[in-house]
Amino acid sequence: MAQRRAKRWSINAVSTADKPLAFFREGLPLAPIAAADISPVEYLMIAAAACFALSVRSVVTARGLPKMFFEVIVTGEKALDLPSRLDQISLVALFNGAVDEIQAEAIAAEAKQLCTVTNTLIGAPNLDVRARRAAAFPNTR
Repeated sequence: MAQRRAKRWSINAVSTADKPLAFFREGLPLAPIAAADISPVEYLMIAAAACFALSVRSVVTARGLPKMFFEVIVTGEKALDLPSRLDQISLVALFNGAVDEIQAEAIAAEAKQLCTVTNTLIGAPNLDVRARRAAAFPNTR
């Protein structure tokens, strides 16, 4: 019997100085892709990549370092058992030669403290799911 393999996703956020973050899925730009073609899991990973990248930018600015090129790679792997969820999410920050390995680790550690999205994922918040009947929905015809 063949061993089941977990589904995997990969999102990259690229920061180039003052430009907006650029996002890539499996190496291809997300910019021209319609929102309907992005899965909910990819939205979660985009949120983690964006939050962490913006946190890195904040740390770089606070430390008075020059704006630099860096990339945040987020990968996710689906659990093989139920309930349906991601079993593993990994985040890697890659910096250009503007910082050494020790500085890169320190920037990433400080950014980790600032990133609300990744801290929320680490903390496993309570999720309250409810349903109720709405009297009316606006903008429906």
